Amino acid sequence: MSATGSLDRVIDQPAAAPPVASAPDSRPAEKDNTTFRGIVQGDAELNFEWSAFLIDSLVAAGVTHVVMCPGAQMAPLALACRANPALKITVVIDERAAGFFALGLSRVTRRPTILICTSGSAVGEFFPAVMEASTGMIPLILITADRAPENQDRCSAQAIDQIRAYGEHARSSHSLPLPDASIGTLSALASRIYEQSLWPMPGPVHVNQPFRDPLVPKTRVKRAVPQPPTITEPVIQLRQEDVERMADTLSGRRGVIVCGATENVEEPGFPAAVYELARQLAAPIIADPFSNLRFGAPADSGVIARADTFLRAARFTATHQPEWILNFGGPAMSKPVLTYMQESTASDYIVVDPTTRWSDPLLRATHIVRSSPETLCRALTESGRLKAAPGVWRQSFIACDGFIDTLSRSAFETSLWEAPIVRRLIKAAPDGAVVFSGNSMSVRDFDSFSGSTDTRLRLLANRGTNGIDGSIGTLIGIAAAQRHTKTVCMIGDMAFSHDVGSLQLAGDLDIVLVVLNNGGGGIFEYLPTANVPEYQDFLSPPTLSIGAAGKACGWKHWEIRDLDGLNAALDAAMAAKGPCLIEAVIDRKASVQQHKLFWSAVNGINATIRLRGPEGMIATFGQVQPASQDSADDSLNFDRDD
Repeated sequence: MSATGSLDRVIDQPAAAPPVASAPDSRPAEKDNTTFRGIVQGDAELNFEWSAFLIDSLVAAGVTHVVMCPGAQMAPLALACRANPALKITVVIDERAAGFFALGLSRVTRRPTILICTSGSAVGEFFPAVMEASTGMIPLILITADRAPENQDRCSAQAIDQIRAYGEHARSSHSLPLPDASIGTLSALASRIYEQSLWPMPGPVHVNQPFRDPLVPKTRVKRAVPQPPTITEPVIQLRQEDVERMADTLSGRRGVIVCGATENVEEPGFPAAVYELARQLAAPIIADPFSNLRFGAPADSGVIARADTFLRAARFTATHQPEWILNFGGPAMSKPVLTYMQESTASDYIVVDPTTRWSDPLLRATHIVRSSPETLCRALTESGRLKAAPGVWRQSFIACDGFIDTLSRSAFETSLWEAPIVRRLIKAAPDGAVVFSGNSMSVRDFDSFSGSTDTRLRLLANRGTNGIDGSIGTLIGIAAAQRHTKTVCMIGDMAFSHDVGSLQLAGDLDIVLVVLNNGGGGIFEYLPTANVPEYQDFLSPPTLSIGAAGKACGWKHWEIRDLDGLNAALDAAMAAKGPCLIEAVIDRKASVQQHKLFWSAVNGINATIRLRGPEGMIATFGQVQPASQDSADDSLNFDRDD
């Protein structure tokens, strides 16, 4: 066998017999009913050899997982995957569920997962996951099997135009030829495909692979794959003069560091680097829950986890205007945080992003910095030019954060609603675990109520397109990638109904899934839709039994209606093996009232600042000086409209 370029194949075929004149009544040679050509068994052997060389080359480049959706046309690819013992293979019938399952795998492994499907409409079923992977910067490699060119555009079964099927959502698209003598070029192409899924901006890469019948070989011969090239990704950093200019811009001025979902940029040293930068600048770090800076942060890091609540306080925002904003990891999720950023008087709005995306939804950016976040933070702190912000700027943010956190631990833990559920989930998650959140209100509740902990956690959500679709599939993919620990999750009943088919993928994975059954569409209570006569059109109460659906797919199920039930169910689920489903039945109207009461805590902040000035929160809650009983009571009057 040759590993260079020749087609040295072993094909079991009978030796050619001497030509014999056909009898007038002899049967014609077997034909394919779509190509109308004689069957050539050698095509099947070549299909396998080509597919095996492509798959093996991707594995050599670094791929570890493949998700296959069965169909006749993808048979050569399926057989090739099974012929590689290094691959971890999952077979999923539903392409839509498979796409999100692969997304979950890639989010945890930070490597591209191969997704394989047959031709036709199956290709389109991947599309929601492709959009999420593109906007969420998740690496995927999609290989769509296709019919031969002669089958296209003439009503052949399962033959559609699949080339560039995912448009601009794919980082790159490769339309491969029918397997032929160019097989030796696949190794270099596989390395290129692997890199394109990871750099310069992670995302999906599409490979369209046509095959000519027959598809199942009689013999399976592989050729050796050459060693792939070593690809070294650059660390993007600023010139020294640019670092010094930025240091001077930030130094000695009041500013805030806002960190969005930084987990997509794989820099393990970033948390420590940004904590140190914040210390030297005496700047608060407004940390989105998906920045993963809230969990396991040092006590002196200045991480703010309650900004979504206290930045609703008009007096605080009016008296705490930043002169600069430094944004890592994209925009924050919280609307109050975004409003604070947009309406601020900051003269310098600096966005740091090493990728090619344009991360400026507020149209406020004065500087777009293409740099490694970790490298930039270290360069600034090592420049020797940084000075702390004047006064007690950072302490005011910390005092407000602590005030809201104290309230959430006491006054709002008396009934079953989202706040105590989130807090208990975060507390129950083991060190190093991944916590997954559904979108809509679930993700906002994690922002408002998850707080900060000493436990190291990785909080994930599909925040690329912010859709509720694929939540369960993504969760199970995440769990499959981290079998060594529990995976915990909270989603709404609409998201559950939307992806109920993915429940069957869980198998024996250790998952604790909390579903908020509040009659569907809880988020619409907080939107203008709540005031329209057609409000009921926006609600989607589940028409299926959540418990029955879970049990049918092998999930243990608890239905709970109060905090005692939640505590008991959560303890049992965390101790159990396999997938566990906790259905939390919530009174939607009561939950809305609790949310609004919680947010009204800002009236206490407004009153305190009105009575004691901009630094009043420190005086009252920061133990800088004792507070009088009268003013303290006044500051806690949440019912007053200040």
